[in-house]
Amino acid sequence: MRRMAGLLFAGGLTAGLGAGMTAIAHASDPVRPAKAWNEIFLPFDNGKGNTMCVDVADGDGTAAGARLWLSRCHGYARNGEPQRWQFSGGRFSEVSNTNSGLCIGFPDGGPPVTGARLVQERCDQVPPWQQVRQSRDGTDPLFRLETSGPGGPALCMAAGDLGDNDQTPLVAASCQGFGNAAEILELG
Repeated sequence: MRRMAGLLFAGGLTAGLGAGMTAIAHASDPVRPAKAWNEIFLPFDNGKGNTMCVDVADGDGTAAGARLWLSRCHGYARNGEPQRWQFSGGRFSEVSNTNSGLCIGFPDGGPPVTGARLVQERCDQVPPWQQVRQSRDGTDPLFRLETSGPGGPALCMAAGDLGDNDQTPLVAASCQGFGNAAEILELG
């Protein structure tokens, strides 16, 4: 009888401690954001080793037509909203800024043109982008953002230069493949 009472007490104690420990563990878990987002960064610039992210021009964070550029990554900071991006859709998708709800596109909702400075525009006025992965099996995190104009060649989002400078413009360039560091991107 004593042995049985001891076993029941030990089982109850174990269950109680397990429930208490579970509650403690869950209380310290990080809070996930309501919507998923990523920083889009250029992993191979030739500068000073700063990680440069796709950003919306200062002061125009929520305006249609605001220019896109590269600047030092800070998307996880309180003021990092202009560097937070979402991909929606399947193979071809809109790439929208979580702060403004606007998408990566071309000035005045125009067609994709080589050399055009990329801006944020209303999502119904931009072409879809395709995330082209470096490896077909998806194990490599590197990709290009590629779009095409009406009957035109594929264009890629590319850094205007690889100087590792804030405010480096993002432009549409003829896709050169994964040999061109200016158009290779990664998500952070």
